[in-house]
Amino acid sequence: MTREAVPSSGTLVLADRVHTFADPAVVDALLLRDGRIVAIGAADALRRRAPDAALLDLRGTTITPGLCDAHIHLVDWALARRAVDLADAPDADAAAEAVARRARSLPAGAWLHGGGWSVNRWGAFPDRRPLDRAAPGHPVLLRSHDLHSAWVNGRALEIAGISAATPDPDGGRILRDDAGEPTGVLLENAVRLVERVVPPTPDAEIEDAVLDAQRELHALGITAVHSFPSVHPGRLDALRVLERLRAAGRLRLRVLQQLPLEFLDDAIRLGLRSGFGGDWIRIGGVKMFLDGALGSRTAWLREPYVDSDDRGVQLLPAADFRDAVRRAAEAGLAATVHAIGDAAVALALDVLGDAAVRVDAMPHRIEHVQLCPPERFGDLGRADIVGSVQPCHLMTDWQAAERYWGADRCRGAYAFRSLEDAGAVLAFGSDAPVERVDPRLGLFAATTRRDLDDRPRGGWLPGERISILDAFRGYTTGPAHAAGALGRLGRLAPGAAADFVAWDADPLRTAGRALLSLRCIAAVVDGERVWHAEAATRRDP
Repeated sequence: MTREAVPSSGTLVLADRVHTFADPAVVDALLLRDGRIVAIGAADALRRRAPDAALLDLRGTTITPGLCDAHIHLVDWALARRAVDLADAPDADAAAEAVARRARSLPAGAWLHGGGWSVNRWGAFPDRRPLDRAAPGHPVLLRSHDLHSAWVNGRALEIAGISAATPDPDGGRILRDDAGEPTGVLLENAVRLVERVVPPTPDAEIEDAVLDAQRELHALGITAVHSFPSVHPGRLDALRVLERLRAAGRLRLRVLQQLPLEFLDDAIRLGLRSGFGGDWIRIGGVKMFLDGALGSRTAWLREPYVDSDDRGVQLLPAADFRDAVRRAAEAGLAATVHAIGDAAVALALDVLGDAAVRVDAMPHRIEHVQLCPPERFGDLGRADIVGSVQPCHLMTDWQAAERYWGADRCRGAYAFRSLEDAGAVLAFGSDAPVERVDPRLGLFAATTRRDLDDRPRGGWLPGERISILDAFRGYTTGPAHAAGALGRLGRLAPGAAADFVAWDADPLRTAGRALLSLRCIAAVVDGERVWHAEAATRRDP
């Protein structure tokens, strides 16, 4: 990471264009001092104002505010980058071969981690036998693409004490064969039966992984993240690790850290509130799960899945959810609610829309909002509930959505344009490690409604496309609003943080597949250049 200190006289930044997302909307220079923007405007005028300022010449580029990934499991993604990646495995046998290769490099008995496999891609759930052959001396835990299922081998089942006699836990399911034996696939809360016996990752290893991940984020133009709790129950290491990096002066991301629901009592006891913290780390809201996911067919629906009597899984009873939101709000903590199916989204809107549970520091938010009842589109805007959505999901989900939810019901699916037109503030993220963190994918998906194979022709539900300007707002002003930090982040204006990105082309004049080739030339955080293209290798999807 390159860090260049700003002289006390300040720094004058020059570019071809600077999209400020403020007033005026376009300038060609910024004046920085002490990590803040002190002026924006024409280059000649700012030169006269600060003749002794250092010069950061980025002419030939277009500057925007730094991007924010508004939904990332930061620690999980950082560690997943070092695990076995099964995203491209065409079937279970190919995945097992990748596991076997990794197993040969591990010490005897070590846990083998990986993820990215998808039942939608493979056509059926796998079983444990290929993993038993691939890594007989290692317990294996492979998270699914959507993080709502896991594929494990017999050794992992044995260590976890899972057998034919083990009952399904509340909110979870152990898949079984005709003889009642576990197949090796665990859904939703059943995954925790294995995760609870996995040894914790040492802090030093997590810190190193997070620093590597931070470099990747900077290279992609991301200067801030809304970091979500680990999918591994009980892992509360994100705040501890991030604070150690901050104290050492090594954290160069603005982090809004969400808290897991199981930490609510401790948060109340400690007096933590949404917005508490400093320039680098702030407390967000309390993460609550109402349902599962589309891929695992555990998203909670008002009507059954196509060709099924199953309506998915409700993970949190309505009464418990209402109580948790009320208790959090009374303590000054916003609610951050995972809701994918239309039944889950409707319940979230009912509860979060109550004025009695408003929190001053930042708005409540619904994560994913993948299937919103059309008659409820306007409820987000009316109650200032942020729609925290991940456009990249539609690229991998659109076919499964039509297959499982049906074309008619999909009129409310991934409805970015309808939500925005109805007054909702949208905040865009990746949900990494569920999807790739690259924001160019989200820009492409939101503006084209197509996958990387350019399907479906003309875009899926093309009326839900949004403009490139609105898509960029989803990565800038939207997350800043969600964090209660719109005056400080998300815009380039006097008094705002000097967090910005220089691109090799004007992204607001770029469309279609050309968005996938945008290149971050430089990233500046707190007035310090933390990334420049000379250190970069082009990262096209």
